[in-house]
Order: sequence, then structure tokens, then C-alpha cells
Amino acid sequence: QLIIKEMKDKGFDLYELDKHVIIQINDTHPTMVIPELIRILTQEEGFTMDDAVAVVSRTCAYTNHTILAEALEKWPLDYLEQVVPKLVPIIKELNNRIQKVNKDEKIQIIDKDKRVHMAHIDIHYGISVNGVAAIHTDILKNTELNSFYKLYPEKFNNKTNGITFRRWLLSCNHELAALLDERIGTGYRKDAAELEKLLKYKDDPEVLNRLSEIKRNNKKRLAEHVRLTEGVELSVDSVFDIQIKRMHEYKRQQMNALYIIHKYLEIKSGKKPKRPITCIFGAKAAPAYVIAKDIIHLLLVLEEIVNNDPEVSPYLKVLFVTNYNVSYAEKLIPACDISEQISLASKEASGTGNMKFMLNGAITLGTDDGANVEIHDLVGDDNIYIFGTDSDTVIRHYEKADYVSKDYYKKSPVIKEAVDFIIGKEAMKVGHRENLERLYKELLNKDWFMTLLDLEAYIAKKDEALNDYEDQEKWKRMMLVNIAKAGFFSSDRTIEEYNRDIWKLSAGR
Repeated sequence: QLIIKEMKDKGFDLYELDKHVIIQINDTHPTMVIPELIRILTQEEGFTMDDAVAVVSRTCAYTNHTILAEALEKWPLDYLEQVVPKLVPIIKELNNRIQKVNKDEKIQIIDKDKRVHMAHIDIHYGISVNGVAAIHTDILKNTELNSFYKLYPEKFNNKTNGITFRRWLLSCNHELAALLDERIGTGYRKDAAELEKLLKYKDDPEVLNRLSEIKRNNKKRLAEHVRLTEGVELSVDSVFDIQIKRMHEYKRQQMNALYIIHKYLEIKSGKKPKRPITCIFGAKAAPAYVIAKDIIHLLLVLEEIVNNDPEVSPYLKVLFVTNYNVSYAEKLIPACDISEQISLASKEASGTGNMKFMLNGAITLGTDDGANVEIHDLVGDDNIYIFGTDSDTVIRHYEKADYVSKDYYKKSPVIKEAVDFIIGKEAMKVGHRENLERLYKELLNKDWFMTLLDLEAYIAKKDEALNDYEDQEKWKRMMLVNIAKAGFFSSDRTIEEYNRDIWKLSAGR
């Protein structure tokens, strides 16, 4: 209604709506804008159905942010008849128009079970369909939305996500910003691509030492904040290994937890790490997401066990921060040494935390998933730690339904020992039986996001990163390269690409 009102107030022709407005539909939550706009144009503005559909189809564009089911909404038709009765006839008409020209069940808006596929409305009745990282867009084209790609290849394009680097560098890492100003000038503040100028200092001992000093100061600031707010003492001489993001099985915080168990058991057996490790988590789970809450519970159990064990706590510490939010992230990200980006390949559309950490000199430990792929391409093999099963293999496992987590559990003493700890005596003493047993059974009997598939590779690669950290000259250079290559991930570039290819807005006066 506001869009139509503004068009009228400015004296614009509603038949030329697309020349003045673009509606970018982010995932399927706002999909109802399409039938609602058609309703307004036909019932209130005197448009024919053909004209209304044509105008709306030129005005809307669709961004897919994830292939997970929660972002590809399907609503029962009878439910929509209750909550949006005026829109149901329009949805049926849109579906009929598709059925007349193409009988493929995969692309219908209303399926045989009388469910309305929101993404299908967006794709049929919009000008553009984009993913948010190169690998994610390829997956949309080749698997998830392949039937639509064959039908509308011209609509599909990629727009890799970006971050507001002024906030995640200038605002939250003042010392690093000051060093950059001093060495490469202030041009990067407007054009993040200028961060690449830092590469000329890759072998400059003074600059590398300043980067290391800045990182240590940020770790001190975080440690003091944690001491005051959490009552936990962190050693700034330890490696800060950080995983902060939405709590979800596909992001695999549970795999990180199994690593902590593995390391705890190693230390108990006398195999101590060269340097203490501090594993920090920040996350919130959806209220109804039971397994996600069980993973949080396990991490809190491990925090209790590890931090109170005098044999282990000098070498390993676990912290699940209280009430993780953006303000906390502004303290955590500049202090990070190792950035955990360990989602199951093919499941993370992009991620943006990986970009924020990179920008602040953290080194990525991750799978070739989401924007990790582009980070990997930018920084090269020597400045990132990549492990795990590739996305094509993962997709084949899903297609064949041949992944059985229990097989990995039975074959590997390392995996079995870590998983069994979840229901062992020590964990049961601290935690709740119901939560621990449910998570244990989930890992053994389902493990939908294939934690055990990659666990041993993860352990090996993480240990490699921890060993490399001892070569501080090498690590400092890795930090510098990551900072210098982070400019690509500026949201300025992302928005410019959206405008260039989809919105086509002219500069305001």
C-alpha cells in the first residue's frame, strides 16, 4: 500500500511500477507481497489480471539465502484459505498459468498434497533469482532449483554476501584501523579493495609485529570483559579458537564439542598441547529446536568439566558466552586467532562471520562451503585450513541415502571414545540425562548433517593449525594476507552488484 501511495503521490504511472521500484524478496518469508500486490492492482486500481501479473513480475526479484527447509516455505492451502482468503484465488490463478504451459510437478506452485511453495511463486513471477555465494548459486542451479534453472537460465545469478566493514573494522578494531591508516592511507575506508595495498608489507617485520601486538591487545580486552561479565579467567597466551553463530546442526557446533572431548581425553592421558587452547562459543537456538538446545547443554557440561579439572584446565578452557549478541561479537571477533567455519559442505549458503573474522586477522578453519570457498580462492592454500568432504560428495550421500553415522562410530576408536563420553559418567554427573542421551542417540542414529563423516579430518586439520600457530612469523604473515584480501567481502561491492544486475537504480541527486 505504501509503495502504491508513493507512486500516486509522485504522479507516476502504475503500469510503469518497475521503472521506479524493485522489491527484493529475501528468502520466502515475504513472498506474499506478490499475490498481495496483484490483488491491489486488480481490485483497487482497475488492472486486468494479465497486466497486474506482468507488472508485478517485472518488479520483484528473489534472493535465496539457504537451501534449508525453513527458508523454502511450503504452506497448506487450507491454512492459507483461513489466514489470507483474499489471496488464495490469486495464488490459484498464478498456479493455473504455470500448469497451462508446463506440467512438470517440480515447478508447480501448488503441489499434489495441496501445499503452496513460496519459492516457486518468487521464481516464476520475478525477474531474478540469486544465491549469496558462488558455490551456493551453483548448487541452486545444479540441484535444488535445477528444474527452474533449465526453464529460466537467464534469471539466475550470484551475489556473494558482504559485510559492513566500517563497523567490523573501523568501529570495533581501532588499533588495526590506525595501523592501516598509517601504512596504506585512508582510501580503504571508502574502497575496501584498497586493503590489498597491505600486501607490500607481507615481509616487513615491523608491520607484522604490530599486527601481532594489536591481536594481543584485543585478546586482553576480551579477557578483561569476560572476567568482569562471566567471572572466567582467560589466558591471552592461549590460542583463541572461536565459533560464534546461530546454533544449528548444519553449522556443526557438535563437531567442535567432540573435538573438545577428544582433546580433554588426550590431556588426561598425558598428551598435552604445546600451547593452551581456549575454545569460545556464542550462539542462540530457536526455542523449539530441541537438538540445538541439547548441543548448548553439552557445551555447558564440557565447560563445567574441563574448567574445573586441575589436570586439564591449564591446557584447555571452554567458554559459552552469556547472551551472545552483536555487541559481544564486536569484542570477540578482533580477538580471534582461529575462526571456526565448519558447516557441512553444501549447507552454508554464504556465512558472514567468516568474512568479519578474516578482516580482523583471524585464520579460517573450515570446510569448502559457502563463502569459505571464495576466501580460499582469495588467500590461497597457505593462508587457510580447509578440511572435510566436498559438497558434491555430500549431495550424493543425500541422494543415495547411504550415510550411516554408526558405521563411522564402529570403525573409529577416536570417534567412538568421543561420542561415548556424552553419556559417560563424568558428563552424566554434571548434565541432564535426557539432554545428553537424546543428543547421543541423534549422533548415532541420524546425524543428518554428517558430523561423524568429517570428525577425524577436522581433528587432524585443527591440530595442524594449532601446531602452525607456534611458528609465529608464519602466522603473522597469514594474518596480514587475510586482512589484505578481505576487501572483496565489503557490502559496498555486494550492493553495487545487485544494483548493476537487478535493481538498475540511478544515483540520487
